[in-house]
Amino acid sequence: MRIFLTGATGFIGSALVPELIQAGHQVVGVTRSDAGAEALVAAGAEVHRGTLEEPEGLRDGAAKAEAVIHTAFDHDFSRFAENCEKDKRVIAALGAALGGSDRPLVITSGVGMGSPGHGELAIEDVFNASHPNPRIASELAGNALLENGINLSVVRLPQVHNPVKQGLISPLIEIARERGVSAYVGEGRNRFSAGHLLDA
Repeated sequence: MRIFLTGATGFIGSALVPELIQAGHQVVGVTRSDAGAEALVAAGAEVHRGTLEEPEGLRDGAAKAEAVIHTAFDHDFSRFAENCEKDKRVIAALGAALGGSDRPLVITSGVGMGSPGHGELAIEDVFNASHPNPRIASELAGNALLENGINLSVVRLPQVHNPVKQGLISPLIEIARERGVSAYVGEGRNRFSAGHLLDA
């Protein structure tokens, strides 16, 4: 199967490329840089130049694929809400490329999007459309595609880690080392779900 993969040189995407190739798929990976293109070629994937800021170019790449996996996300948290809206536009563009077919589109989101309300555990079969986290934009875009007949699935990712990187916890560790203090909210009873990169 020819699979179009956004985020192919990112933390999760770069681990997914060899898995897909080993399973016999042809991977077309999206990258914006020469270094990313070299890494994809070295891994055995084709290169598609593109960025999240230009969803039309991603739509063109997706139109030539038999399946699309969207793992890219702009992790600049100083512009989190804006980046969530950007993700929504990318998902809409990818879905538009697959219209009128049964070709699958897999998008990613966060486990917190399965939370039914404040203080309640997130579960897989909950979709809270009024969730206050801006990341809900990704799943709202996905739901709109489902309503239009797109074969869409969502993978809600936890804090993904390996021995080198501990997901979103890594920046918190850096801040604690720099300042000598580890801060927490309230009584510190909040928890992060977590999963190893290869499991994710």
